[in-house]
Amino acid sequence: MSEPWLTPDGARGAEARRADLLKGLQQVQHWIEEALHQLPDEAALWWEPAPGVPSIGARVQHILGASRRLAAYALDPAPDPEALAAEARTDWTPRGDSREQLLDALRRQFAALAERIEALSDAELDAVRPVGRRRLPVRRATILHHLIEHAAHHSGQLILLVRLYARR
Repeated sequence: MSEPWLTPDGARGAEARRADLLKGLQQVQHWIEEALHQLPDEAALWWEPAPGVPSIGARVQHILGASRRLAAYALDPAPDPEALAAEARTDWTPRGDSREQLLDALRRQFAALAERIEALSDAELDAVRPVGRRRLPVRRATILHHLIEHAAHHSGQLILLVRLYARR
């Protein structure tokens, strides 16, 4: 299978913005799924390569948590910055979920996010949303773009950790 970002779509103009966001989301999911499927066993998911370096599983938890929070800022009518900040403090704590549980959560969360992105009008993509405790004004499309960039950043870390685990 080719990578999602290489899929032709014929989109133009504002439709292309949505298509690019959706392809970015699909690409990140592709990288994460591919990395997790390369793990030889469940123990690899929670292996910490060094003290203070979070495991593959903890990174997936963080990708899911941060994506959920960024999606809340982009899409929810009234996100609660304090509640979102409190949630962020638990991202890196290993919960011990199985690979299939993490993959299921990823698939469900990204599918729901994709549906919400597909439903946005051009004006809604350009709408300014308050972000964080300081309620900084940021365009919705920019928040969604950052969500994908952030998840891609950590996906690269996952790929490296999978390779390191295989060669330890």
